[in-house]
Amino acid sequence: MKRKRIQYNELNEEIYDPKYWTNTRLITIGLILLFTGFLINFSIEEKLNKWFLNTLSSNEACPIIFEKVEVNYFLPKVTIVKPTILGNCFGQPNNRLPFQNIKISIHSPSFYPPGIKIHLSIKEGKTNINIYPVISFFTQFIDVKETTIDSQIFSPMTSSNKSPFAGLIAIDGFVKISAGNFEDGEVSISSKDFHFPAQNINGFEMSLINLNHLKIKAHFTKTNFLKIDLIEVGQKAMPIELKLKGSLTIDPTSFSNSNLQLSGPLHLSSYVLNNFSFIKLFLPSGNATGTYQIRLMGPISNLGPPQFN
Repeated sequence: MKRKRIQYNELNEEIYDPKYWTNTRLITIGLILLFTGFLINFSIEEKLNKWFLNTLSSNEACPIIFEKVEVNYFLPKVTIVKPTILGNCFGQPNNRLPFQNIKISIHSPSFYPPGIKIHLSIKEGKTNINIYPVISFFTQFIDVKETTIDSQIFSPMTSSNKSPFAGLIAIDGFVKISAGNFEDGEVSISSKDFHFPAQNINGFEMSLINLNHLKIKAHFTKTNFLKIDLIEVGQKAMPIELKLKGSLTIDPTSFSNSNLQLSGPLHLSSYVLNNFSFIKLFLPSGNATGTYQIRLMGPISNLGPPQFN
């Protein structure tokens, strides 16, 4: 094709072609500016602060207070800064359980069950809790991974504001809930530094007891029936060695009414029997071996006293 000849006093028409400011780029930039203006004029963070304040702190049965809520827009995440669970939640109104922060973010799509997986992160000191619930129309699925709990967080749940046991506890597992019923799941709990600190139990002074070993494994075999494969506390050459197996039949309408059944051997060392003589008040007489069969039965909210043979 023959090119048009340009006179010395004319400009080439090609310079008017929109090489950079194309319609697509103009629309994209316009949308970005519109979205930015929306965020500036409509404070999502302020709305969330009000919503969390009304939802959490106004719950009389279990009030939760916090310093503020922070929002990350471009990597969607909500951070509740310095939340504190008040003691009303545990029946101890004079106590409180503080946390460093609670972070809620979108983790990934979920294909089983279909939905969106959320990451809930809770931190305080050595406690690091990671929960991954799935938002789905079909079932509720909750996954717990890489979670470590410092037993000190149980302190506010007691009248003395002291945890009856100590150590770092690792938790891993999942649960599937459908129509309010527990359909599937498993849990693994373990600790390598589990121990009972020095404390006063109903007027009896008790010195520190190192047990080191704690291991719990359980899984659902059918709807609302959790088989407890093992509970191990202590081990050989430790002051206490306890091995239990059993089941938990869950009441989906009231978890506190769920029925627990556990049984297994308990061995108490001579150190425990000689230095904590009050324990003998609960043990059958005529057994000098230190080994007993123990059985626990009843609803969780009103568990019967341990039976020894």
